[in-house]
Amino acid sequence: LTMFRYIKNNQIFFKTYFKLEDISFSKPTQYRVELAEKYYDNKFIDYHIEFFRAGLNAVIKKWLDGGCKESPEEINDIITSEYKNKN
Repeated sequence: LTMFRYIKNNQIFFKTYFKLEDISFSKPTQYRVELAEKYYDNKFIDYHIEFFRAGLNAVIKKWLDGGCKESPEEINDIITSEYKNKN
């Protein structure tokens, strides 16, 4: 949530950041490896992390392209909802 608030408050910087190169966040903030291990039976965690990282970057880019109309809380909910209802 803190990261999304920061991005919204610094949109010009992050739009430029993503346009200059094919740059992505190399390590998602506070990535919860233990949750991935639990939800995915500790299988192929490296692949899951790469998938999550690419998805996170895609959501951030889409949000920036749309002018950050959604609140940081809504974007945080979109990301965290990917882990809901996993057993």
